[in-house]
Amino acid sequence: MNPEILLYEPRGPMRILNWYLYAYLVCATAFLLAAWWLARLEREDSAEPVTYSSVLAGAAVVLLFLLLNIEIADFYATGPTIMFRFGATVSQDLTYTIGWLMFGMALLGACIYLHSRFGRVAALILIALTTFKCFLYDLGSLEGLYRVGSFVGLAMSLALVSLALQKFVLAKPEEQA
Repeated sequence: MNPEILLYEPRGPMRILNWYLYAYLVCATAFLLAAWWLARLEREDSAEPVTYSSVLAGAAVVLLFLLLNIEIADFYATGPTIMFRFGATVSQDLTYTIGWLMFGMALLGACIYLHSRFGRVAALILIALTTFKCFLYDLGSLEGLYRVGSFVGLAMSLALVSLALQKFVLAKPEEQA
C-alpha cells in the first residue's frame, strides 16, 4: 500500500509485461501456494472462523486486484511515473470498470468452486460496486450505441452472475430417496 512504489523505477517501454506484473504476481502466487499448503494442514473441524490459509488467500486476492489497477494505470500513463487518474479519458474509466467486473466474476467463480462463503460475498460486493460505478459514472459520459452496448454488456454480465448464484449457491440439494 506504499504509494512510493509507483515512483521507484521509471516506466519501461513495455506496458503490460513489466516489473509490476512480475513482483505482484510472484507475491500473490506465493500467498496462494502457502494458503493451499496450510489448508491441507489445518483441521477441517476447527472452530476458528478465520484460518491462516484464508487470510493468505485474501491477501493474494488483494494483491491481484492491486496489480490489475496498476497495470491499467500503467497502460494509460503518459509520463515517467504511473498515476491513477479517474476521469482523464473515457476509455481508461471503462477499462477500470470492465477489469473490475471481470475480476469480480472470476473471483466469484473461484469462490463458488472452492465453497468460500466470505469470498463469494466479497466478489458480489465488488460486482455491485462496479455496477454502481458503471450506472452512476461511466454511462453519463457515453452516448448513442456506446451507451447501448454498455447496457447490453452489463446486463449479460449480471445475468451470468445471477445464473451462477442460482445454480451453484442458492440451489437446494436434491432430496435423497
